[in-house]
Amino acid sequence: MVRLIPHIGLRTVKTALAVALALLFADLRGSPAPIFAAIGAIVAMNRTIGDAFQSCLTQCFGILLGAGFGAVFVTLFDDFRYIGVGLGMIGLILLCVELKLQFAVPLACIVFVSICLSPADGAFLYGANRLLDTAIGLGTALAVNIAVKPYNNRTQIAQMITHFLQAVPSYVDERVLHGRYPDLSPLRKQLRRISEELSVFEKQNVFRKPDHAGQAAFLRGCEQLAHTLLQELTALCAMDERGTLSPQNAEGLALLGLAVPEALPAPSRTDADVVGNYHLRSLLGAYQYLSEFNLIE
Repeated sequence: MVRLIPHIGLRTVKTALAVALALLFADLRGSPAPIFAAIGAIVAMNRTIGDAFQSCLTQCFGILLGAGFGAVFVTLFDDFRYIGVGLGMIGLILLCVELKLQFAVPLACIVFVSICLSPADGAFLYGANRLLDTAIGLGTALAVNIAVKPYNNRTQIAQMITHFLQAVPSYVDERVLHGRYPDLSPLRKQLRRISEELSVFEKQNVFRKPDHAGQAAFLRGCEQLAHTLLQELTALCAMDERGTLSPQNAEGLALLGLAVPEALPAPSRTDADVVGNYHLRSLLGAYQYLSEFNLIE
């Protein structure tokens, strides 16, 4: 059945609210170009507050450098602006690099060219208005992003780690009890997604809250245990022989809910036995440790 009403996400609603408020504030101050307030609001409405702060810094530094450098440039070289704009841009880029503000280079160059194409007597006013309107948009979007249910993907990460953990026994069953070589690429893909989401979660701690930092460290520890599980599975899949299962590891597999044969041959203590049981013991230990955490709150 075709969905008649599309899903509208919270970020979409927050963006629309921020733009509307930014335009209102720009209009109240009598802005000659309120579009820059709207652009600032759109740019600052990022997935996390940390990313929003980074966007605000980029916009502010980019406009400040581009407008200031451009205003000075057209004032001093008004008769040669079109010939010297390229040289001026080189100077601006070098200035950004010297100040370690490389992230602001693209926007600074755009604002600089805009200044160069505007009348010389209005360059300072144009730059000031653009900076002020953009600041209105950035501040409005930042306030909306903080006040209206800030993004938090902690539950999503916990669910992803739990799903990863739940998938492990079937891979162990394939390799250890049936002697087959399962494709581990789905597990690797899940771990990459977990790592990406954790990076996003860490960016949410812009106010340096100790509880958030503690949660991030805890989730990183869980991720490391998940990596250990994958590493041990990879090592087992790299072996030419399974080896003979030790009684201790057989008990561990039974705790995973796997159907372990009741009668096991005595371990012959070959290299395959020793190495295989070592990797399996490490895997079972990491699995038990990770499964004891209450990830889903």
